[in-house]
Amino acid sequence: MRVIDQSVMNRLFEVTDEIPLDREALQVPLVMEGQGKLARLKNGRIEITLPDTDDLGPFLAGLPERLRELDAV
Repeated sequence: MRVIDQSVMNRLFEVTDEIPLDREALQVPLVMEGQGKLARLKNGRIEITLPDTDDLGPFLAGLPERLRELDAV
């Protein structure tokens, strides 16, 4: 089980800030899990669970498209 640190959050924010997506609209669990996932929560926020991998590049590269599919942006 890996826990995300500030450098990982900064990488995520680089992607979401570029979209732009308000940081307050995000909920990011501190534990990295599986292949990662994206979900809209009942409270309207977007939950981004980062994958349990050393290479976040592919997940982060596909995140803008996945957010559009979720109708988050």
